Amino acid sequence: MNTSHRRIALRGLVCLLAVSAFSACALSGRPAQPTPATFVLEVPVQGAPAAAATDLVLKVSMPVAAPAFASSRMAYVEQPYRIDYFARNEWADEPARMLRTSLTQHLTNSGLFRFVFANAAGIDESVRLDSEITELVQVFSETSSEVHLAVRFYFVDVARRTILMSETISVTEPATARDPYAGVVAANRALQRVLDQLVTLLHDPVMALARSG
Repeated sequence: MNTSHRRIALRGLVCLLAVSAFSACALSGRPAQPTPATFVLEVPVQGAPAAAATDLVLKVSMPVAAPAFASSRMAYVEQPYRIDYFARNEWADEPARMLRTSLTQHLTNSGLFRFVFANAAGIDESVRLDSEITELVQVFSETSSEVHLAVRFYFVDVARRTILMSETISVTEPATARDPYAGVVAANRALQRVLDQLVTLLHDPVMALARSG
């Protein structure tokens, strides 16, 4: 076979492979899926931090989440006892990881502690805040939807190895529509409420510990 014939044969083979690949895609009936829309769970920082009321140093440990809420998938409920996930909408990161950022910023601004950190080498904390997301889901009814957010908090005296506070904060926030984006907006409003309640709950044990030295 001369060079010209080999080139013709090679072109024919390439065309045949291309047609085969196209036919396989058509037969599969599965077109390329669009990239999911991603959303953040966060509460914007407002204003400058308040003056520190104590000398306590707080470490915000990495939150954990119940298995149903431990990934970037956005959960919703249409039937009791059944959890589903949106196919084309998801969190930008695991909600627990995003929660840690908001906790650190919000507690820094609270003025309850001299210093608040999440990741810092060589710093010894006085107290630690552990947390677990036990629920983060958009619940649909026939005419509306709402977001349920529940977070379990443990406030720990590190030196004495004592739990000073153990509370679950649960909030329900109505969404303005029956769609995933309205659920994201409601989830962020719910997070703001959780953070505000947390600061209120921490006030008394923080002050009591500061007075005890």
